[in-house]
Amino acid sequence: MATLERIRNKAGILVAVFIGFALVAFVLTDLLNSGSSLFRRANMEIAEINGTSVSIQEYQQILDEYEEFAKLQSGRSSLNEQTTFQLRDQAWRDMIDQVLLGEKYENLGLSVTSDELLSMITGKDVHPMIRQLFTNPQTGAFDQAQLANFLRNKKKDPTANFFWQFNEKQITKERLNSKYTNLLKKGMYVTKSEAELEANSKNKQVNFDFAVVRYNAISDSLVAVSDSEIKTYYNNFIDRYKRDASRDIEYLSFEVKPSDEDRAMAEEWVSKAKEIFGAPETDAAQYVKMNSDVPYVDRNLKYDQLSTTLQDFASTAKKGDVYGPYLENETYKLTRLVAIKQLPDSVKARHILIRNNTPEKNEAIADSLMTLIKKGANFAKLAREFSEDPGSAVNGGDLSWFAEGAMVKPFNDACFNGKKGDVVKVKSQFGVHIINIQDKGKPVTKYNMATLERKITYSSKTYQHVYSQVTKFAALNNTQEKFNEAITNENLIKRYGRNLKANDRRIGSLDSPRELIKWAFEANLGDMSDIYEFGDEFVVAILTDIKEEGHTPLASVKNQIKRELLKEKKAEYIIADINKKQQASDNLTSLAQKLNTTVQNASNIAFEAYQIPGAGIEPSLIALAISSELNKISAPIAGNNGVFVVKVTNVSDRPVNLTEEKKQLQQNVNFAVDYRAFEAIRNDAEIVDQRSKFY
Repeated sequence: MATLERIRNKAGILVAVFIGFALVAFVLTDLLNSGSSLFRRANMEIAEINGTSVSIQEYQQILDEYEEFAKLQSGRSSLNEQTTFQLRDQAWRDMIDQVLLGEKYENLGLSVTSDELLSMITGKDVHPMIRQLFTNPQTGAFDQAQLANFLRNKKKDPTANFFWQFNEKQITKERLNSKYTNLLKKGMYVTKSEAELEANSKNKQVNFDFAVVRYNAISDSLVAVSDSEIKTYYNNFIDRYKRDASRDIEYLSFEVKPSDEDRAMAEEWVSKAKEIFGAPETDAAQYVKMNSDVPYVDRNLKYDQLSTTLQDFASTAKKGDVYGPYLENETYKLTRLVAIKQLPDSVKARHILIRNNTPEKNEAIADSLMTLIKKGANFAKLAREFSEDPGSAVNGGDLSWFAEGAMVKPFNDACFNGKKGDVVKVKSQFGVHIINIQDKGKPVTKYNMATLERKITYSSKTYQHVYSQVTKFAALNNTQEKFNEAITNENLIKRYGRNLKANDRRIGSLDSPRELIKWAFEANLGDMSDIYEFGDEFVVAILTDIKEEGHTPLASVKNQIKRELLKEKKAEYIIADINKKQQASDNLTSLAQKLNTTVQNASNIAFEAYQIPGAGIEPSLIALAISSELNKISAPIAGNNGVFVVKVTNVSDRPVNLTEEKKQLQQNVNFAVDYRAFEAIRNDAEIVDQRSKFY
């Protein structure tokens, strides 16, 4: 359908936003049939969310829809690895939200009625996504007739029907999202007192002098931290040390590289092909198509578009001459000069594209338009009305100037081989084009070359040789001790995969090592893995550490806690020292001298300042300066990097509008609700993630 193709190009950004906020999509059915066993239930469970079990089938149903929509949006039949992983994560979040928020919506009585949905689609309250999808490109206005036509015909096209149903679900989710967050916002308002407090903190700027005694100036020997204090701190802040399950591995990578024999074979193959490739009776382009590792590209290039190597060749070569063999980018090549042509540097053209029908109907519509154009119809007007290329239709089909190779080959050849003023019809993979060649650039010399290429790759013999080496190594060194001893003796490079999580997808530069990560979570400590093949590498690994979900042991964070407690004790030590010396000092300079430090200054500092020159990021220092009395040395305060004392030297008022301040605070609250409420709900939930069993 033509409309589907037009809205496909508009939907990407907007739909992505709503997918990002996807909250509730699918109602969970019974997890298993009533006759299913507990064993089968556990075996097919991909998640448990606050006690609700979700099966792999239910998750896959959500994921399938995301993948189908992504394929539709991209126009491709398959998805790359990165996109697939992104969609899995999106489907996972969607599944979690449907469970966590489904009950909340039900308890609050939140829903989107059929009448409400109809209003968002065809009524006065048309949803922004619908407006964007069905905006008339000529007028920029929402086109009700276009929408109505699409809705009447969508069921005739399964793709269009799926596209609509998917977007309808996103609209429904977004509206439920909005209703829920609006309820939260109504209960989170800013009081007058809060606004006044915020305004008072911003209504002045200060200049101040300050002195700092940094923690690293105090020797650790002056303060002491006991084991009992460390343990108490650990117990008091135990939640800081939560951790997910993780694994550590050590591994060896055996890369399969072309041998000297493989390189020689590639060079020999190209050398032997030269006689036939250069023969006058040989069709060079066809020979390359049949024999080259890289297909022939029928393109005419200017001298400065050729590689330096081929520029030298082209400057003296005649049609039929062959250059090579030569080595370039790990590929042996032969290049034959097929033709030397005088062609325009660039072409200016416009077109009408017909593509969203059957091939026969596309041809019939194009023929009708060609007839109208030959009779004198306005090309630009027809392009705006009939062209199914949204990028150029709005401009009357204008493509402006373009160089050779910028368009698909049939289109390119028609433009560069035709005459100025011609109107021609050509077919490409995009549909049927009616092209008007409006102007042509000055002719220049161009070269058409055919290059026969043989990449230097490893042979099956080399592959088997490396695999045999890996197999032998794994058989002889199947314990951690032997593994490490062999690495030392054979001067091999050991690599590490540390803190691997169950759903991780990367280990160093390995190509898609998901299976190795899954193995790490199934193996026992000290186990050696099977031999894995990732791209051009064989990998064997040893599981060196297992960390289960829970809390990091005290022993692992003891030094970290000790550093924090030392910092606190140093702050106490410094504060006591400052208080003692401050009594014998009548100004900040003399106090600084007694403290073995210097006086620095800061100017025009307001409460919302981020950092202080000479001090760094020190919110406590900013708060101290704003709240201190003019011309009076403050009490010491502990900061991030040291203990500070300040003396405010100037205070200037800044007018603050209380009404605007309250409005800004409310906007901040609303923003926090939009972006943090659902995150908080997820963080508070008990979620058992078992995706690693299946992916």
